[in-house]
Amino acid sequence: MSLEVHNVLLVLSIANLALVRAAGLECRLETISKVFGDNETLFEFNFRTIGRQRLLNGTLNFHVDLDDDYEMSTEVLSLRDGEWESTNVGAHFKTCKYMALIYDKYFAVSFKDSNIPKGTCPIKKGEYYARNVEVIADNWAHYAKLGLIRSLTLIKKGKVVYGGVEILMVLSQKIM
Repeated sequence: MSLEVHNVLLVLSIANLALVRAAGLECRLETISKVFGDNETLFEFNFRTIGRQRLLNGTLNFHVDLDDDYEMSTEVLSLRDGEWESTNVGAHFKTCKYMALIYDKYFAVSFKDSNIPKGTCPIKKGEYYARNVEVIADNWAHYAKLGLIRSLTLIKKGKVVYGGVEILMVLSQKIM
């Protein structure tokens, strides 16, 4: 093939890749599990998935205020050749910074029928609900790997875990 044909094919391939990545991601929740605290569980994630659409439903029970005395961390792993591999995606911040940089930016958009606070910190002790949450992953496209993903979010004070949530999900390209 001539150099011009190679250039045209290269440009078309890049354009096609950009269109696919711009189309966003589809997220299907497989399982969601509460992580118990090391000594006591102060932050309970009581969620389950329902229906064919695997929508998230449940409550968060905070037995104390979630403030900057605590740190939140998320580790994201992907399944490759039967083994969980660490990805480049992860976060570890004091609570208020985590809420502003991670929750508000990437997750709050999914929680339409919910009283989980957005844009505020600290989060006061109490019970918060989320109903019929369909995870919107469109703004994850630059960071996420496709396939089976395991996300582990923990709330800690020092090195002691006080609660968290583990989620298994399948990420795939949206078909336009």
